[in-house]
Amino acid sequence: MKTNGRIQLYPVLRLALFLVLGILAGNVFYGMVSVTVWYAALVVVLVVAGFAEKHGVVQTVMLFACFTFLGGCLTVHKLDMVNINLPEGEFEYEAVVVSPPSVVGKIARCDIIVTDKERPFKVKASIFRDGRAERLKAGEGIRARSVLERPSNFDGADFDYRRYLIYHGFSATTFLYIDDWRNDVISLDGLSVVERAKIAALSFRNKLLSRFKQMGLDRQDYAVLAAMALGERVSMSEKMTDDYSVSGAMHVLSLSGMHLSIIYAMLFLIFFRRKRVVLAQVLIVCAIWTYVFIVGMPVSAVRSAIMLTVYSFVCLLNRSHVSLNALAVSAVIVLIDNPLCLYDVGFQMSFVSVLFILIFYRPIYGLLPQVARNVPFVKWLWQMSAVSLSAQLGVAPLVAFYFGRFSCYFLLSNLVVVPVSTIILYGVFFMMFTSWWPWCQSVLCQVLSASVRIMNEGVSYIASLPGSSIDGIRMNAVQVLMFYVSVFSVYVILIHARKMLWVCKK
Repeated sequence: MKTNGRIQLYPVLRLALFLVLGILAGNVFYGMVSVTVWYAALVVVLVVAGFAEKHGVVQTVMLFACFTFLGGCLTVHKLDMVNINLPEGEFEYEAVVVSPPSVVGKIARCDIIVTDKERPFKVKASIFRDGRAERLKAGEGIRARSVLERPSNFDGADFDYRRYLIYHGFSATTFLYIDDWRNDVISLDGLSVVERAKIAALSFRNKLLSRFKQMGLDRQDYAVLAAMALGERVSMSEKMTDDYSVSGAMHVLSLSGMHLSIIYAMLFLIFFRRKRVVLAQVLIVCAIWTYVFIVGMPVSAVRSAIMLTVYSFVCLLNRSHVSLNALAVSAVIVLIDNPLCLYDVGFQMSFVSVLFILIFYRPIYGLLPQVARNVPFVKWLWQMSAVSLSAQLGVAPLVAFYFGRFSCYFLLSNLVVVPVSTIILYGVFFMMFTSWWPWCQSVLCQVLSASVRIMNEGVSYIASLPGSSIDGIRMNAVQVLMFYVSVFSVYVILIHARKMLWVCKK
């Protein structure tokens, strides 16, 4: 059956857009419209959609309204769970650490979940540094006594820290002095199965990080390797972080589609030869999701894992037009699980970059003459450049909006970090599965050490070049929206102009 437009090829994309609309509405009207009202509206449109079976247009409209009200209902429910009533004054509680401590001066900051209350909740803890705090690891339990305060902004700061904490699920903040806490074995029975699985995975990640430390790497080399392979970034210095940001290579430190695609291809090449073997796809997808759990399930990695899962099983059916639908499916799943992810910078950049790659990669790649495509190195170089240009076109407004920066040498940076990061991920993979072979471990350690050092030095050099970045950019939300509208408007105009030119030539 033919569709009546290109948008009809991607039905889930439209549902995702209405879900996003509902999440925005739920946040805007939070405190004015209760979750009961949203839920009642959702039930009404579902009933109407059920009775409108013979009226396709009405049923379609009701389906879109259903996803809008679902977004509002989920958002209000999530905000209600975050905005809990906190006890007054000091009180004693048990908690589990869910992030490695980040040391800043005399303070170690980490995320904890209070587990012994009627409903567990997340707290951003600042702990006075006394040697014990910086040695805390994800999965360890503590017993503490302190005052819990609602998230608030810092005086004179432009950044809305309160909103940031709430959107990331933090119900409170607290400060712990030396005598306010101690390590303890606590019960996790109050947590959900998913939360307990995450904590167990983070504990396993700590063991892998210990193996990295035993390699004898330089502190910053270890920090980059830990960030790339396992998503642990608290060890990186401010200078190294700034170098990666200025050079436009920050994405290589965030677990994303590039990392999971490399792992997917690696597993497929090693264990299987045929492309559409059901067992192969199932085992690879299970391995991908195990890795995502180990690294703490960051949004970008979850998005990539969902897309790879959809891609794996749709390929078995030999279907086409899967890319945008896979992206939309992953967005719907992530947002239904946690609608506040919509306001996460990593979520926005991850989805926008993939969206722009899916839409603009082929047109940009098509600019290379056919003669040049016959040269393997030129073809590979332009493919990488086309991906980088497409992604940068999408994320540049967001980077300018949130960080006020544009990296001028992002293409040059990607020519360095993408090949080297591929070598590093392959090396980490083989190192994990050759622990019984000391000689191989020694060789792999040397290769990894040299590769990370080359990448760090290359990134630092690019960041030091004159004009490496434009800082102090000021963009508001309306300007960002207008940028995207302008880009897609020009894209549509060029498509229609190309069709008209083709008709005239014919």
